[in-house]
Amino acid sequence: MSGKGGGNKGFWDGFFDNPFGGMFDFNGDGKEDLGEQWLGYKIFEEVTKEEEEKNSDIFGGGSLDSDDEPDFSWRITCEDGSEYGIDPEDYTTEEDYEEALNEAKYAWRDNCACMAETGVDPNEYETEQDYMDAVQEEKELWRLDAEDGSDYGLDPEDFDSEEEYAEALENAQLGADFSPVVFSSGVSRPPKKRRIKKASDYPNKRRYNAACVLADTGTIYLNDEFEKKEKRCCRFILEKADSILAANYLSHDSGFLYAQAVKDHFTLTISLPDEDEKREYEFDDMILKIAKRDIPLSFEIWAWCLGQFLPYVEYDSFALNDMTTDILNALSRFPEGYRSKLVHYMDKHPDFRAKIMPKETECSVELTEMIAIAIREGLKDTAQFMFDAGLAQAKGKWKEINNFVSSVILYCKDGEEVESIEYFRDEMFGKIKEIQNGMVQDEIDEWEKEIADYIESTEQESDRYAYSRRNAWRKTVPDGKPYGLDPVYFSSEQEYMDALEEEKHGWRQWYEGRDNAGLDPVDYETQDEFRKAYNEQVKIQHRKEQERRESEWKKEQELKEQERKAKRAALEADKTIYTYCGVLLPFSDRPYSFISDVEDIQIGDTVVVPVGEEKKEMEGEVVSVGQYTRLGVPFPVEKTKHILRVLKKPL
Repeated sequence: MSGKGGGNKGFWDGFFDNPFGGMFDFNGDGKEDLGEQWLGYKIFEEVTKEEEEKNSDIFGGGSLDSDDEPDFSWRITCEDGSEYGIDPEDYTTEEDYEEALNEAKYAWRDNCACMAETGVDPNEYETEQDYMDAVQEEKELWRLDAEDGSDYGLDPEDFDSEEEYAEALENAQLGADFSPVVFSSGVSRPPKKRRIKKASDYPNKRRYNAACVLADTGTIYLNDEFEKKEKRCCRFILEKADSILAANYLSHDSGFLYAQAVKDHFTLTISLPDEDEKREYEFDDMILKIAKRDIPLSFEIWAWCLGQFLPYVEYDSFALNDMTTDILNALSRFPEGYRSKLVHYMDKHPDFRAKIMPKETECSVELTEMIAIAIREGLKDTAQFMFDAGLAQAKGKWKEINNFVSSVILYCKDGEEVESIEYFRDEMFGKIKEIQNGMVQDEIDEWEKEIADYIESTEQESDRYAYSRRNAWRKTVPDGKPYGLDPVYFSSEQEYMDALEEEKHGWRQWYEGRDNAGLDPVDYETQDEFRKAYNEQVKIQHRKEQERRESEWKKEQELKEQERKAKRAALEADKTIYTYCGVLLPFSDRPYSFISDVEDIQIGDTVVVPVGEEKKEMEGEVVSVGQYTRLGVPFPVEKTKHILRVLKKPL
């Protein structure tokens, strides 16, 4: 039905009054005013935003354009789930895969026996066996805290439960004869006392401190998790110190005391501090100090520490990084060549290299250079292991992956050889191409170009890469080592022989079109022979040239002497008498010489003379008069100007 006046006017009037259909007409006046409309708009905007985010999550974050593909790079670096029958290929997102893996790994937690009375939480343990061991340890902990009954001939180890021991001790204290008692629930017990031995009764202060922590029931912890962790650490120290070395060298509040453990088990030529309660020396500083004296010993001690302490890093939050990433990052402080020797040690000890690069830690800044060293020195298995470890430590993050790859390429380009970068390109780079992350894929072309440009430029600049490599004829051709040639770098025998000829006699080309002092390079077998002959020839030519110049100079001097004598003879032959006058001009304090053609000119006469190149006439006073032959004139006749006229004579 149309509104009044026809058309849709009534509809639009109603729409603008209630654009949301009256949904937000909170005051009930039949219209949605501007405030109510604004509130409705913001609510719909938020709902739309949530829906877009939901859709974005479905496609792995962000909008999925038609040209984009989901990122499955996490499948390469994720934890292996084959042990639990979980395959990452069956899952679209990393979150779904991890959720399924966790469900499979920790399903035992839902089915394990309830041990709530022990206070042990199954969620704190990776495996059911670890959990059951902790439960058993917790059940037996009462023996450590039990009141001393030795005065009554009682030992907690002789009783199966705390209740039995407490009852027997109570009876002994009351004077009753000791006899085993079977207890039933509900029997009242005397309050349990916590007693510890004196500090002198413990082998070291860290065990005593651990006992004090367990005995102190008045300590208030920040949270339950921290309390459980500290007490679990203290129980480990007290219960395992005699059987596990790591427990004996563990301080509950300072971590593992590496220096003390090493001092007690190795003969050293350096000093390390005593550590009874606290760590005084960091792990990397200790290994560095040892390495400065004995690099092989530093590897031995490092490996020993990993074997002794790494299985128990749960009791020291920093231990994993102390013995792995932190010390690798400190290698720049170590002696020169240490990285190379470390890589060789890793190659001979695969278990060692696996321990120092756990995927739980961050990638070391030194790892990429060590990969290049391993490739260059032919330790391909170790290079591959370190490369895979670096990718795993990147944890699928594109920034870390890109920086890692760029750094490996940089260190493989040493400017001297191409085998390292070729090995990386052929044996490692394929793993990068498989990473389905756009930010990584966008760099592939640039990396490939960088590698290709480096190989091309290096081959052009180095004679060893003048031709291709790897052919069977290499064993039969003449030895080219004296000329720096190796058949492995040539694709054919002809190319190698040409190169050998070039190396032996190619130097002759350099002298083509040059001044070779009259010598022909073809007449000489080696460049050294030619240079020696050339230098001798140059000396001869230089000597001849010097003699020639000396001869010419002598001739030139003789000619000059002849000219001088001829000139003097001409002067002596000229008997003409020249009258020279010294004329003082207005602009000068000294007289200038002029020739007078007037014989009776006298001092004091005013004369007109030409001055300058323009021969401007100027008056001057005659201050001297002399008569000379050409040989004795004060200034050359041909260069002396003549007096133009005499104006007046003195009175």
